[in-house]
Amino acid sequence: MSGLISDAIAAEDANKWYTSYEFYPPRSETAEENFMKVQIPNFMRQSPVFLDLTWGAGGRTSETTMRLCKDLQNAYPDTPINMHITCTNMSHDLIKETLDFAKEHGIRNILALRGDPPRGDEFQANPEGFTCARDLVRYIHATYGDYFCVSVAGYPEGHPSRIAEDGTISDEDHQKELEYLKEKVDAGASVIITQLFYDASLYVKFVKDCREMGITVPIIAGLLPITTYAGFTRMVSLCKTRVPGDVKKRVEELKENPEALKEYGVEQCVQMIERIRASGLEYHHLHFYTLNSSAQTFKVLKRLNALVE
Repeated sequence: MSGLISDAIAAEDANKWYTSYEFYPPRSETAEENFMKVQIPNFMRQSPVFLDLTWGAGGRTSETTMRLCKDLQNAYPDTPINMHITCTNMSHDLIKETLDFAKEHGIRNILALRGDPPRGDEFQANPEGFTCARDLVRYIHATYGDYFCVSVAGYPEGHPSRIAEDGTISDEDHQKELEYLKEKVDAGASVIITQLFYDASLYVKFVKDCREMGITVPIIAGLLPITTYAGFTRMVSLCKTRVPGDVKKRVEELKENPEALKEYGVEQCVQMIERIRASGLEYHHLHFYTLNSSAQTFKVLKRLNALVE
């Protein structure tokens, strides 16, 4: 077993469900202990293809991310740990130190991102670093060869910076997005993980557009089941996510009924998954943005008869 996510995905059986999970570094010692001793073992019962750990806006959690990725890869040597690295606040030297650390500790998978600035700030490239994910991917591939499987982000609706106030993106900008994604793949990326979405047709169109562009690597759909009204509205605003009218209406109707909203969130996510499968795409890998909670994710898996209990 190579330990590369791309190889693990290539070996998947199209008739089974496979999962992977994204987490963020816990923000306290108590939360971290619970994360390592309770939450992660809970998710590991699902035999995930890989686990994914974020870097934090502005790289603010980078040291914790590195330490936890090392600990997770050591604790679960047969499960690839996908460590995020961003260009934000990172010099070339610091990026090389981070990648050397990953290699030293057997971490073979990197999600290369431009990265977000801390909330309220504008993105500013480090003058001694990289300005975009494509250049980071190119550097990793040139420096480390095939040691790392590098994944990159894909945006079915377009990058938030290109999305207009009405939630749309121009045909010209959409084409530029696809061309840039192709550049990231040509630079050495071998997996694409998408931004969250709530309209299955957008993901289906995105995959088809990518294939027409000659992008052949796996495109994994990122899923974030609706859980709370506040959380949903915050993420939709942050990512400029388009929400279908019927979904928006139902969320508004249930905003004063938290339990009913959670149940609807499961139902809506399952419906999206079923619509993607019905579209004819080969779709059997579910990647969940967990926000460090298993409840909604496991309810979705249970509805799909894919939960190991």
